[in-house]
Amino acid sequence: MKVSTTTILGTPARRAALRLALACGALLAGLVCAGPARAQEGGAEAGARAARGAISGRVVGDGGEPLSFVAVAVQPWGYFRTPRTPQIVASDEDGNFVAAGLAPGVYHVSAHRAGYVPDPEQPVAGNGYRPGDFVTVRMVRGGVITGMVTDAAGAPLVALRVRASRVRDHEGRPTTASWSFIGENQTDDRGVYRIYGLPPGGYVVSVGGSDNVAWGQVSPYEGNAPIFHPAGTRDTAAEVAVRAGQETAGVDIRYRDERGRRVSGTLALPPPAPGQPGEGVLVMLNFAGSGVTAAHAWVGAHETERGFSFDGVGDGDYEARAEFRTREGVSAASAPLRVSVRGADVTGLKLTLAPLASVAGTVSAEAAPDALRALPDCKGRPAAALPQETLVVARRDARPGPAPALPQTLGARQRETSPDETGAFTLRNLEPGAYRFEARPLDEHFYVRSVRLPAAAAGGARPGAARPAADAPVQLANGQQLAGLSFQLAAGAAAVTGSVSVEAGSPPFGSLRVYLVPAERERADDLPGYAEATPTPAGSFTFRNLAPGRYLLVVRAADPNETRPRPPFWDAEARARLRREAEAAAVTLDLQPCQRPADLTLRYPQKP
Repeated sequence: MKVSTTTILGTPARRAALRLALACGALLAGLVCAGPARAQEGGAEAGARAARGAISGRVVGDGGEPLSFVAVAVQPWGYFRTPRTPQIVASDEDGNFVAAGLAPGVYHVSAHRAGYVPDPEQPVAGNGYRPGDFVTVRMVRGGVITGMVTDAAGAPLVALRVRASRVRDHEGRPTTASWSFIGENQTDDRGVYRIYGLPPGGYVVSVGGSDNVAWGQVSPYEGNAPIFHPAGTRDTAAEVAVRAGQETAGVDIRYRDERGRRVSGTLALPPPAPGQPGEGVLVMLNFAGSGVTAAHAWVGAHETERGFSFDGVGDGDYEARAEFRTREGVSAASAPLRVSVRGADVTGLKLTLAPLASVAGTVSAEAAPDALRALPDCKGRPAAALPQETLVVARRDARPGPAPALPQTLGARQRETSPDETGAFTLRNLEPGAYRFEARPLDEHFYVRSVRLPAAAAGGARPGAARPAADAPVQLANGQQLAGLSFQLAAGAAAVTGSVSVEAGSPPFGSLRVYLVPAERERADDLPGYAEATPTPAGSFTFRNLAPGRYLLVVRAADPNETRPRPPFWDAEARARLRREAEAAAVTLDLQPCQRPADLTLRYPQKP
């Protein structure tokens, strides 16, 4: 019996279902997939905010045109610790999507379409979304790198894997995590490769190394050292600029048949934590100085041989690092180990993994008093916040100075989580160092009234241990488990929206920072009262979840060499300078409960 393609696909609805199934299968295997959903008639945004339990939105291109059949993933923040399954929906022909049946909480929304990437100019919702929110997702066509790989005689090389590693973002700043974006493809029968869907930025392109040939292929080049465009080592690699929607051609590589070296060693693991069965150990070898991953290996949790080995490693300086993975994420890690490869194999390395730290606490919310709810600006506002709709953040406090040779392998200057329905939370997998803690309510009608830091002492919390000063970071050591971090939320939050007007020759808006400073001198060290915002490409800025009170505003240029952003108000001396600048600018804002001024204009440079 002959079955036609028309019989299988049938109606447009069946064809849409097939396209969705293919998109979902390529995106995240095993997650829930829902069909295309149209936003409610009469205004998608209004309908989304009126109906709790759903996050809806629209996916558009860089020109504002709707993008249909885009796979949109809506997943709970910290979903590894919950039984909730991320939900995948598809945008309809008008670009609309709805993810329904969501429990109260904090969610991450991301869109995936082959050849497209998130618009780098779109502000990122770092606090996530909650049911009832409407999300506009803007995507642009990714960039393309293409070229040819040839041998010393100019003959094309077939079935070699070519890798493009992102080393700078779209604004030219060095990437800050070893797992920067990596795109791969293999050469065809002409020796030509084409890597598409690349986010804008700067890349280095290489062929060879541990992933020298395509899987299943047999090649005489197996185990050779990587060669970077145009024909050298990582130190001599030429960076390739990638722009959205543009193709960068002629990125050719003249391959050299150079034997690579082997780097091997063993792992020393801590005892498994109760209730956290291990999944395995990820071992990474990164180029020192840039953090780009040169090779990685996986060691299963139940493997008896706790060894690792990398083949095809070129001469140079590296740092090796291991992470022990569980369903909760990374529970233990090793310190970076410097590795120098010079014309010979390197063996006998030992990576000792130590448990990471954790901090537990609570988020509680005060009910709005009747007097507050009776105010004109506060009428109709919710009376109480849901603690599970708050993002709790641990931000690593890296002191000013030269950036470390290797960015954090865990990729995090911060860790986030959201509380359960009782308000309890635990921030896990914190590397040793100094941290500051923040609570960010997603409901814009609430603000953080008070913060209570946990007792902090080397080796863990002790009854009666001294608490750090309100403006000081908390120092964490390996394996330390602190408790007692608490945030109190209150109703009546204010907000302000404005724009920055610049003179000719000023830095771009993305290089400016707007600061909100408590005006009262007695609040000079009240860190939750300070806020920082980066203007959008159009120059607008917004501050939300503000405690009512009197504030000063000031605009200043960011340090162009800044690689580890750190708010100036974290340091007493820098905070005092910021206050002096704000007092000299003399832009004062007196915010009443629930007030929302939206017509503020700041000038840069500011003049008294």
